[in-house]
Amino acid sequence: MKELIIVGAGGLGKQALAQLQIDYAHGIDWIIAGFLDERGPEVVPAELYYPWLGYPESFTPQPQHVFVAAIGDPFSREQQVTPLLAKGAEFISVRTRTNLGTRTRYGATFFGYDVSSGVDSQIGSYCFIDQDTLIGHDVVIGDYVHIGPRCLLAGYVKVGNHAVIHSGAMIARGVSIGEGAVVGMGAVVFKDVSAGATVVGNPAKVIFNK
Repeated sequence: MKELIIVGAGGLGKQALAQLQIDYAHGIDWIIAGFLDERGPEVVPAELYYPWLGYPESFTPQPQHVFVAAIGDPFSREQQVTPLLAKGAEFISVRTRTNLGTRTRYGATFFGYDVSSGVDSQIGSYCFIDQDTLIGHDVVIGDYVHIGPRCLLAGYVKVGNHAVIHSGAMIARGVSIGEGAVVGMGAVVFKDVSAGATVVGNPAKVIFNK
């Protein structure tokens, strides 16, 4: 049986742990081994009952290990995932109570409870898509994307690598969210968002642009 290691022991890591403990694969395909976190052992509270196993950059994956990434900031997530991948680490997808549409493809991404998608969507690797998010048909989501809970991405939306879409945001049909862009909580986006820009409000307006 594989040993599953969570990369990131902050709030998102604790949330991931709670979901993994009841995932249908727990105890069948893998058991939870503990956490990796660049901040050291003090970030893993004793009440979690799982140990800090080391720093991502110095940890050596073994054949029995599989990994999930639970770090909120996409750039920090990539920084901690990359050295593990270079050493041959296997990251897996987690899909507890999801309903993904026909022909939807996805990489090693963590899906929160009750995420659903329409048909023919493509979802990259090392993303974290939080609970109750609705993804329309023919949506394309890049790598290292973070999508908060209860978001809506309508059909034909495109989301670039490292983008962040905060809780409750709604992205209209056919809109493109650029690489590294940030969509604020509850924003309603009707127009394309350029790479690196931050938008907030309804309708969403740019408040920061790289």
